[in-house]
Amino acid sequence: MGTQGTLTDFPLPAIFRWLEKGCKTGVLDIHPFSAVHFASDLRLQSNVGVRGNRGIEEDRASTLKTRHRTSQESVRTSSAQTLPPVAKLKPINPSLHIQHFHHHYIWIAQGRIVAAANRFDGKGLISLIRRDQWVSDRVLSKLLQRCSLNHQPLGLWLKSNGVLDSAQLEQIFEIQIVEQIVPLFQLKDAQFKFELRAALPALEMTGLSLSTTQATMMVSGLAGDSWQDGVRA
Repeated sequence: MGTQGTLTDFPLPAIFRWLEKGCKTGVLDIHPFSAVHFASDLRLQSNVGVRGNRGIEEDRASTLKTRHRTSQESVRTSSAQTLPPVAKLKPINPSLHIQHFHHHYIWIAQGRIVAAANRFDGKGLISLIRRDQWVSDRVLSKLLQRCSLNHQPLGLWLKSNGVLDSAQLEQIFEIQIVEQIVPLFQLKDAQFKFELRAALPALEMTGLSLSTTQATMMVSGLAGDSWQDGVRA
């Protein structure tokens, strides 16, 4: 069962209010009428920074020069199976550059946002973690090969394996929200479809959630210090 329409007739804030009021669970698919690139410099009135999204290799190469690199952890293959040290918090770039994709997906659980991505293959959050070097490719690959998620959100699974801590999960979730959802409020010409009771993708989830009201407030610059107040496990 799905609900669909256009953002011209039913703007995103109104959709968010409907989802939250009805405690809906499912996936919201937003499909812009034209796939073009655009950029914005969103400076939220908050003490929480915004990390840039480098959608193309040229942008990524230039920003990587200024980013703190995490040390190259390694997974010991001894019987003790010692895990790598927890990754460090990273500075966030205040400028936001957006690549406009054909589809944007927002997963909702009981009216709250639990994940967002511009792809539907379950690799959005993994790509973000690798891109920003929260966990090295070697460690992440070893963990994914060795352990089973058992339907647990990827973020909580990494935390339970000693790779990330609570503060890092909050920062990763913030990046996911800002990069994948905030720019959608700029869209005018787009279709949307909400699939009720669609399965929630564990690989795209940090284990945290945010109310749709709070997400709307972030865009209007009213969130301030209340970002963390709106986020919960």
